[in-house]
Amino acid sequence: MARMIPARPRSGANGSERRVFDAFAGARGIDDWVVIHGLQIRRHVGQFQGEADFIVIVPGHGMVVIEAKSPEYVEYRDGEWTLDRVPNPGKSPFDQVDGAVRSLRGFLKSRELLAGSEPIARLVWFTSLGRHLFENRSPGDMQFFEWELAFRDDLRDPVALVEHVLAEHDAWYAAVEGVDHDPSVMTPEHSDAIARALVGDFAGGRTAADRKLERRDDEEKLLKSQRVLLDAVARNSRLCFEGPAGTGKSYLLTSLAKTWAAEGARTLLTCWNLLMADELVAAGRHRPTLEAMSLNALLLRIAGVEKNPDDAPRGWYEQELPRLALERLRADPSLGGYDAICIDEFQDVAGFPDVVALLRELAEPSAASAPARVAVAADPRQQILRPAETHADPWAVASESFPGMVHVAMRQSVRQVRALSSAAEELLGRRFGYTGHRLVSNDVGGMRVDRVGDSPTSALAGALRDLLQQHPAHDIVVLSPFGERRSLVGRMLASPHFTKDEKWLRAQLRHVGDTPDDARPKGAVRWGSIGKFKGLDAEAVILTDIGDDGLAFAKETGLPWFDLLYVGLTRAKYRCVVLPN
Repeated sequence: MARMIPARPRSGANGSERRVFDAFAGARGIDDWVVIHGLQIRRHVGQFQGEADFIVIVPGHGMVVIEAKSPEYVEYRDGEWTLDRVPNPGKSPFDQVDGAVRSLRGFLKSRELLAGSEPIARLVWFTSLGRHLFENRSPGDMQFFEWELAFRDDLRDPVALVEHVLAEHDAWYAAVEGVDHDPSVMTPEHSDAIARALVGDFAGGRTAADRKLERRDDEEKLLKSQRVLLDAVARNSRLCFEGPAGTGKSYLLTSLAKTWAAEGARTLLTCWNLLMADELVAAGRHRPTLEAMSLNALLLRIAGVEKNPDDAPRGWYEQELPRLALERLRADPSLGGYDAICIDEFQDVAGFPDVVALLRELAEPSAASAPARVAVAADPRQQILRPAETHADPWAVASESFPGMVHVAMRQSVRQVRALSSAAEELLGRRFGYTGHRLVSNDVGGMRVDRVGDSPTSALAGALRDLLQQHPAHDIVVLSPFGERRSLVGRMLASPHFTKDEKWLRAQLRHVGDTPDDARPKGAVRWGSIGKFKGLDAEAVILTDIGDDGLAFAKETGLPWFDLLYVGLTRAKYRCVVLPN
């Protein structure tokens, strides 16, 4: 992943610039590259001021100055350019690049940072036009090379594009007499000095807290922008939001519950996962017509049971308690009486017929009262709480159980940066179903797999120390396929003997099930199982016990191994470290 300067598209960036920024921000394997976006050139050699859309600095090769355009139509005839629907349509885009290149050379020379032989290539990128739409009738033109043009197709692989441009630039100018041309002068140190000189005034001053606030602002704006979907389906009273992790399903569901409650409807907001239910309860506070609780709490209330039996088997939660609640609800419909019902993580209950029957009775009471409005959110891949052979299609169950259900497909990721999602997909060898990523913040982001060696806890301590340099402790979580007893952290905490690293870890960690008044500080790093943390997220995640032991556990319990990893990897918004055993 390249170092992006700034970390997000500049304010006022047009569509073509955002597409190019997004392409570089999601590229992998270019950790030593620097991509500068929207560099304001006050020291311009040909005019009062100018701008370089992008400057890409590639150690060992050179620099590429990019002008990004998104015209409806391009024509180049008799040496004249016409770019439809762009400012100053008759101006050559290469004139803008040439002015930026001359200014760049002059500035670096004034700073005594220019050896004179640095390759600086040009590129004009038409992000709105496919390469097949461009008919080049002038391959012998003296004004530009064909390889100095890029198109929409090149957004798929910006790394290959830049490498091709620099290779062609090198092949041509290395053979030109009188041109001092030497890519070897672009050492990592020289490349870094150039980048720092160009943007030195903007490189300092931000703290980790500043970066976090900016990320939170980006996330909040993206989530709020998803609300346009609610306007599109506002006339429908039964909705199923379905899509991969991080597409904003829970946010829309909670927003819809608040909207229905604000309209005066007695609204239920619920889910199966207890920790996630705590989040829903917090969202429902101070809203008298919105009741937020876990499904277990709902079943206990309707059934008239004070609490679950000690060491209750799965059957109690999945069959016995729902049947008791259903029997009592049919005898006294007033125990329900909801006008609207919102169920998050519906895939968790789609395979439990008795729970679904209770929810159906709540929504479709046999009494004369009107059917309730219903909304559910689901991701079929996140059915990791029960064996794979018991999995159900949540959309099929929802549409059959609640007549009139409308399917709302959600495919745009608004939670996880593209670099992390792409690396996770590559690790698992399968696509997650995203059609795009709208979160482009790139000051942190990505995934790595660390070597564990003979001491897994030392590897964990090392990974945690690295993440703590970028994220507050409470924004990091350590997850394992195992429960607390079998996980790496659980075994370490249970051991009577511990190393220096393990002593440090003990002071940092707090179990996700601990209450705020637990002895450990609330701001400590949380740890627990992937299943318990499902439906929640964190800025950074460390996955432990990923390997043969975890795979054996999945086979032993019948849980889907790849789905477990998918859920674990998609809890992270910006960074994930995988520790295989």
